[in-house]
Amino acid sequence: MRVLVAVHDLMFTSKINAAGKGHELVWLPRGTAIADKVREVKPDVLVVDLGNANLKAPEAIRALKSDEATKGVHVIGYTGHTEESIIQAAHDAGADQVMSKGEFTRRLPELFTATAR
Repeated sequence: MRVLVAVHDLMFTSKINAAGKGHELVWLPRGTAIADKVREVKPDVLVVDLGNANLKAPEAIRALKSDEATKGVHVIGYTGHTEESIIQAAHDAGADQVMSKGEFTRRLPELFTATAR
């Protein structure tokens, strides 16, 4: 399974690398638009840090989910549990899974496995 990871937090980078063993992880370079990279890489899953305002995640998710070529990408987003407006914006944009950082960390080992089915 190919996973595009739009995360620039070093703590989460190491956790995602560990959980993603056996999968093809492609990391979004800083300054690269998510939607552009999804079209280039054609991942099965997009993992995105919704709390990183530079990523403009809700806009990217909306664009991906409204495009016939990319709407099938499974989007997993996470942010701080108190970021209610970000959580709502991600749901409204069409993210498949939205969770708190704690839930993301706890469920990370199973996320890739469950999504690969």
